[in-house]
Amino acid sequence: MSRASALLAVLALAAARPTTARADDGAVSLAALIEAARQHHPTLARQPLLARSLALQERLIDQAYLPHAQLAGQATWQSDVTSIAIPIPGVTVTPPPNDQYKVTLEIQQSIWDGGRARSQRHVAAGRAAIAEQQVNLEWFQVRQRILELYFAGVVQQQLAAQAATLDRRLGEVVAKVQVAQQHGVATPRDVLLAQARQLEAQQALADAQAQLASVRRALIDLTGTTIAADAALTAPPIACDPAAPTAPAALHRPELDALTAQAGLLTAQDEVDRAADRPRLGAFATLGYGRPGLNFLDPTFQPYVIGGVQLTVPLTHLYAGTRAKTRQQLEVQRALLDRQRDAVLTQVEVQLDAQRAEIGRLDATLALDEQLAQVRVQVRGETETQLRLGTATMTDLITDLSQEDLAQSKLVVHRAQRSLACHQLAFIQGEL
Repeated sequence: MSRASALLAVLALAAARPTTARADDGAVSLAALIEAARQHHPTLARQPLLARSLALQERLIDQAYLPHAQLAGQATWQSDVTSIAIPIPGVTVTPPPNDQYKVTLEIQQSIWDGGRARSQRHVAAGRAAIAEQQVNLEWFQVRQRILELYFAGVVQQQLAAQAATLDRRLGEVVAKVQVAQQHGVATPRDVLLAQARQLEAQQALADAQAQLASVRRALIDLTGTTIAADAALTAPPIACDPAAPTAPAALHRPELDALTAQAGLLTAQDEVDRAADRPRLGAFATLGYGRPGLNFLDPTFQPYVIGGVQLTVPLTHLYAGTRAKTRQQLEVQRALLDRQRDAVLTQVEVQLDAQRAEIGRLDATLALDEQLAQVRVQVRGETETQLRLGTATMTDLITDLSQEDLAQSKLVVHRAQRSLACHQLAFIQGEL
């Protein structure tokens, strides 16, 4: 199998699914297909759910600023109660009953929580950002799939058109050979050779149409749109300079965005750790009704109120070293993210270098392809002239037509490959 045929097979194997976005000229654009997939594919449908989940989490966290109320009731019996055994003339102190009852409404209000609620909001936002970047990474892969399918369709569509043209021209050759046979100029073998070559062209046409139909079905599955059988897939123009370097800051990759989101989550978690070591101030009030009330010597049911402020100062971190340990762990995690970022940048740079090299190879190949195709056209024209003069045979013409078709096929495939390589270069950089 030739190199062109092998690459064509690779592009054809990229076909496994389909879509629609037809312009007024009947062409289906790559940008329209990607936009259709954006509206249809279930990957991006998760983004509104993630936003809603984050809003609910933030509302739950904000409840920390609301007063916390608790209603409690208690009935007890105890074997002994406080009593005053010192006799006081004229005064009788009745001890409280052994059975006691109370109902309380306790209210607590946070005045300053050390920034815990705010840092928890940042953590929730950080986790939502990571989930969103995971969605973006999956969407990146979907777009890459659409790109591969689209150019597989471009190749198959152009090969189908070329095979149809060759089939028509070989049909004319077969008719001429049959007339020549009737006049004794050609042999039955010449007729059979011409018919066999026409059948091969028809096989190529049927194969290209089948591959194109497979691409169309795959794009329909991905985008939820429909592509008419006669819709044209044309390689869209794109600026492509393989010599231009790409600065790391110019890359827009979902993997890098995901690492940035993870770094943001680490910062938010560090805020939570810091807030846990800060003092907290709150107010509280207790409304109660019971027997006894606040005066335990009063044996009747009485209402009562207790209120005040409460200051909590965490001290464990001062002697346990928890803050230093969490800071060290944070630095280790940040270093791991930096190494991951370096690995991603290295991988992307390798991909960019490979694409630039591929574009350079295709540029050199295309220059020769175009010259070869022109030469094959001229050779076929000379053979047709010699055939009219009787110095060439139909077999020579069929051979030249086959060679011209092969040269044109290579040219078509290599043009599509270069366009795909340029789009992949932009895609790797995050510009598509």
